[in-house]
Amino acid sequence: MGIIGCKLLTTGSEKKEATKGERFEEAKKEMPSGLEKYGPKEWKLRVELAAAYRIAAHMGWDEIIYNHISVRIIEPDGKEAFLINPFGLRFDEVTASSLLKVTADGKVIDPGSSDYGFNYAGFVIHGAIHDAREDINCIFHTHDKDMQAVSNMKCGLLPLSLESTSIGPVISKTGHPFQGITTDDAERPALIKALGEKALILFLNNHGTLACGKSIPDAFFKMFILARACSYQVVTMAAVGGDVSKLHLVDEKVREEKNVKKRLAGVAEKGGGREEATSKTDRTFYAMMRMMEQRDPSFMS
Repeated sequence: MGIIGCKLLTTGSEKKEATKGERFEEAKKEMPSGLEKYGPKEWKLRVELAAAYRIAAHMGWDEIIYNHISVRIIEPDGKEAFLINPFGLRFDEVTASSLLKVTADGKVIDPGSSDYGFNYAGFVIHGAIHDAREDINCIFHTHDKDMQAVSNMKCGLLPLSLESTSIGPVISKTGHPFQGITTDDAERPALIKALGEKALILFLNNHGTLACGKSIPDAFFKMFILARACSYQVVTMAAVGGDVSKLHLVDEKVREEKNVKKRLAGVAEKGGGREEATSKTDRTFYAMMRMMEQRDPSFMS
């Protein structure tokens, strides 16, 4: 037996003690793969949601172990639940197998691979919206500093940029008043009322933002555009000392929903792109997902 540096080497028939990492790798061989355990549909959602957490961390939307991204999932028996992050992992640590599966009434169906439960504050917000709006399958919630700053402003998001005008039509006309940490189920009806029946973005006054979508890529894209719009507003307001009279606001006619949709329609196809099912929201998300895979593919485990 010899020693080189701090590494212990064995010779002959001497048995080497397995390290913790090696024992884990051996144990993993006995575990069913995510695809085998959850099936292709759920595993795809898990991998994409884990990627969304990694992307959010990359974008600076995370707050260590706080804030949430959730996605609706339909069980084989037709019952609904949603996937959400373990309350203890950083966004950049979340993996597909670590996600918890929770029902709308807070019952954990699958605890995932971590020893953590879920943050009840996230359940109150996400569970309420998933339960009330069948058209919303994914929800991003963040306390990003610029989005938080705009949620503190009575003027709300101003029509200052391409980004703010493109998402303007889907922003709720009313914000949700701050009531402290959202751990009280009694707050759920007010949240649902503030979001309304059609809006997909909600400013939580003095709290942050919610961006919702029909899919993970769709919700991500809305949050991305919202983040940019808020950052432009914060920088612009600082530059003019908060004097709105010094700002160029986009004309109201340009901001009308029909005009926004008209300009956004067929952007890729008009440029010679393929006419396919993937929209610009999908393309944007999967471009970022490829970046995450290149940097650290562990989210796929």
